[in-house]
Amino acid sequence: MPEPVTGEESNSDKVYPNSPLVEVVCEIRFPWDLAVECQRDAFHRAVKKEFPCIFIPSPEPGQPLATRPYRFESVDTVAGVMIAVDKFAYYEKQYQHHEKFIEEFLRLADVFSRIFELDELSRVGWRYINVIPFSRENGILPIRRFLNLGVALPEGVSDEFENLNMVLISRAQGGTITTKFQSLMRPEDKQEAFLLDFDFAMTEGLRFSGLAGYVKRAHDCTRDLFEKLITDEYRRYLRGEAII
Repeated sequence: MPEPVTGEESNSDKVYPNSPLVEVVCEIRFPWDLAVECQRDAFHRAVKKEFPCIFIPSPEPGQPLATRPYRFESVDTVAGVMIAVDKFAYYEKQYQHHEKFIEEFLRLADVFSRIFELDELSRVGWRYINVIPFSRENGILPIRRFLNLGVALPEGVSDEFENLNMVLISRAQGGTITTKFQSLMRPEDKQEAFLLDFDFAMTEGLRFSGLAGYVKRAHDCTRDLFEKLITDEYRRYLRGEAII
């Protein structure tokens, strides 16, 4: 899940023509507030014109139902909001550009904050979910074509992987970034693909009044990581200049 980051084209307001981005999510969390549980209808009325579709969460073992978000989605299913007693999030599945996305997120977060009087935040998160189709080369994952990913292995153990599933949690500017990288099969067309999932998070000293700055920092950090991680060959493909 831009400028350029996980899909955004460098020095442009456009998304890469061959962007792998399938979803972008920006989320805030806050101390439990039962007003959200009791008055979620007030928020939905405020955004019902854009997000009329209501999806009610199902229970999950070991997880309080109040923490399972209600989802309000657009009729075309390409964007929506999620709310629960401790969180608010906005997501897009047809991402246009980070500035437009941030503007819409801040607008909706402001509506939410005015209804529920948010002040203290416990987390600000920014997530990019990318799905990168590939074809195997002699049965091996062609990681080097797409990513500058180095893994140090013991002598005698090959770094030519048949399958991969890894999670890295790293410190970043003012927070942490969780990177999930795995090979999978897309269920809709049985095409193999890499899942490249970034989740940047800040958790210290957060106030709603500083939200715009936090979100910009989260975007910039994720942008830098994506651009450093992809190969020049894959970047040319994203720009429509080459075939992989």
